[in-house]
Amino acid sequence: MGKINWKLWSTIVLMVFSIWSLWPSFQWSRMSEDARAKAEREKSPILGKVVKLGLDLKGGTHLLLEVDSSKLDENVKIKDAVDRATEIIRNRVDQFGVAEPMIAKQGDKWIVIQLPGIKDPKSAKELIGKTALLEFRIVNKSKEATQVLDLLRDKGISPEEYRENPSAYPEITEVMPEGANVYASKEDAGYYVLDKAVLTGASLTNAKVEFGGQFGQPIVSIEFNKEGGRAFADITERNIERNLAIVLDDVVQSAPVIRSRIPDGKAIIEGNFNAEDARLLATVLRAGALPAPVNVIEERTVGPSLGDDSIRKGFGSAFAGVILVLIFMFVYYRLSGLIANFALVINLVILMAFMAYFQFTLTLPGVAGIALTLAMAVDANVLILERIREELMAGKTARVAVDAGYQKVFWTIFDANITTLIAAVFLFQFGTGTIKGFAVTLWIGLCISMFTAIAVTKLIYEFLFKENLLLKFKI
Repeated sequence: MGKINWKLWSTIVLMVFSIWSLWPSFQWSRMSEDARAKAEREKSPILGKVVKLGLDLKGGTHLLLEVDSSKLDENVKIKDAVDRATEIIRNRVDQFGVAEPMIAKQGDKWIVIQLPGIKDPKSAKELIGKTALLEFRIVNKSKEATQVLDLLRDKGISPEEYRENPSAYPEITEVMPEGANVYASKEDAGYYVLDKAVLTGASLTNAKVEFGGQFGQPIVSIEFNKEGGRAFADITERNIERNLAIVLDDVVQSAPVIRSRIPDGKAIIEGNFNAEDARLLATVLRAGALPAPVNVIEERTVGPSLGDDSIRKGFGSAFAGVILVLIFMFVYYRLSGLIANFALVINLVILMAFMAYFQFTLTLPGVAGIALTLAMAVDANVLILERIREELMAGKTARVAVDAGYQKVFWTIFDANITTLIAAVFLFQFGTGTIKGFAVTLWIGLCISMFTAIAVTKLIYEFLFKENLLLKFKI
C-alpha cells in the first residue's frame, strides 16, 4: 500500500468513526419531545452516545448551597465539612443520573451546583439536602411499651410531638421504658416503641433496588461491611422471634420478625415504595449523611425556552459565520479554497465526533471554542495558500509549489497552535465549569485542525497529482 493510499485510508477510517459516533446524536435530533422524554425516563442507551449539552444550552437548575456551620460538630472544621459535603453531594447527584453536572466550592462555605436537564428542582433539593440517618432498633413489646402506645393514641399525640418535648407529657415519660423512644411507621401509620439503636447505616457498604416480596414490589437490599456484618449476625442471633425495626430518618420503614441468625451481613428494607422512592432511598443510603445541614440560599431555573433560544442564537451565529468563510475561501482561492473548505468541514465533523464519543459537555463557551478552532484552521489554510501562491508566482510548477508551501509554513502553523494549546492546558488545569469546557473544546479542536489543515489538504493535493487530475492551477 503506497504512502498516499495509507494516508487516504486512515482519513476514511477516521471519517467512518466520526459518522458512527455522531449517528446517535443525529437520531436524537430527529426524535420528538415525547420520544426524548420517554428515552430519558427509561434511561435509554442512546443517552450515553449523544452530544451532551450544558446548562446554558439545555436548561436546568442552578443552586447555591450554604453549609450550616452552627450545626457542625466542635471537632470538625468548616473547610473539611464543605469538602466532605461537596463530595457527598457529587456522589448523590451522580447516582441521580444527571448528565454532566457542575459541582464546585465557592467561598468558605458555599457550594454551587448546576444540574442540566433537571426540570424538577424540588426533587433535586430533597436528594441533595437529605441527611439520611439509618438505624436498626429492636421493637419493645413490654407492658410499659403497650401503655405508651395507648396513651399516645388516647391523647392524639404524634411521635414527633413527644420526641420534641417529652417533658410536656410526663404521664408518658413516666412509663416509657429506659433507653426506648416512640416512632411512627410508614407502612400502616402505626407507632412503635423502640429500644436504642443496635446498628446504624455507618456500617453500610452498598444499597440497591431489587424487586421481590409477594407481589414483586420494589425493595432496597443493603449490605454491611465486615464489622457491621458481624454485629448484624450477633443482633439477629440474640433477638430471634423479635421484631427488628429499620428506621430511616425517624420513620420505621419496616419491622420484620427475626426468624434466624443472619450471618452474611445482608438485609432488605421493605415498605410502600414505588420504583422511584426505592431508587432515591438506595441513593441516599449509599451516599451517606452530610456533615451538617445545607441551606439553599439561591435557586435559579433556566427554562427550556431560554435553552432553546441560546441554542438557536449560538448555532445560528456559528453557522452563518462558517458559511460566509466558506464562500470567501472558494471565491478568493478557487480550487484550493474548495479543498480548504473540505478540510474545514472534516475538521468540524471529527471535532463533534470526539465530543460525542468521549461524552464531553457542549456549552456556549464550548461553542466559542469551536468557532475559535475553525478560525485558526482557516488561518492555517490561508498561510499555506499564500505561501503556495508565492511559489507559483516565482515560476515553480504546481507540485513543487505545493511541496515548498507546506514545508515553509509548517513550523509557523505548529508554533502558533502549540502556544494556544499550552494556554488551553492552563485553562483546563486552573479553570472551573464552563471554562474547562472551553479549554477541552479548544484543545481537541486545535489538534484536529492541525491534522486537517496540514495532513488532509496535503493528502488531497498528492492524490490529485498522483492521478494526474491536477497539472496546474492558479491561486
